[in-house]
Amino acid sequence: MRKKFTVALMALFAACLLVLSGCGGPSAEELIREDLTTQFDEVKSGEEDFIEGLEESAGDSFDQLGIDASAFAQAYLDGFDYSIDEIVVEDTTATATVTLKVKSMGDIVNEFNLQFADYMSTVDLSTITEDDLYAAAGQMMLDITNAAELKDVTCNFTYSQDDEGEWSADESATTELTNALMG
Repeated sequence: MRKKFTVALMALFAACLLVLSGCGGPSAEELIREDLTTQFDEVKSGEEDFIEGLEESAGDSFDQLGIDASAFAQAYLDGFDYSIDEIVVEDTTATATVTLKVKSMGDIVNEFNLQFADYMSTVDLSTITEDDLYAAAGQMMLDITNAAELKDVTCNFTYSQDDEGEWSADESATTELTNALMG
């Protein structure tokens, strides 16, 4: 389950990264700042595209657990924030240091595993249906996500300029973001 939620979030971030043009106009720093702001503001506001991507990536998991994807996204993103701390441009590469205030999916899943194991040790499996078990797990996941504490996590996103002068985030951004969300 942790992997599906993380993959959903990562796919959305990666799909939204823009190719930035370095031809005249704004500086590389301004273009990168604008790109990061656009992407993180979309996540912060819980825009419909973000929630639809989350639903799509999670497949039937939300339905099976009886969780509304919007409710999960709202719980997970409650309090989400970011700050772009610094952007350092050196020739054809740049590093953007961003601090995310985010709930740790790793912590959420670990807490879920503990609570669900406790729950399973108290349930008479002969008196509960599989659907009831999934519903209990779904509610537990939502409750844990709502209660999860925010952490400050620093990320370094690398951007590169290609031969045509266009700037884009490197593929390492996905790994960096995955580590931040799981932290």
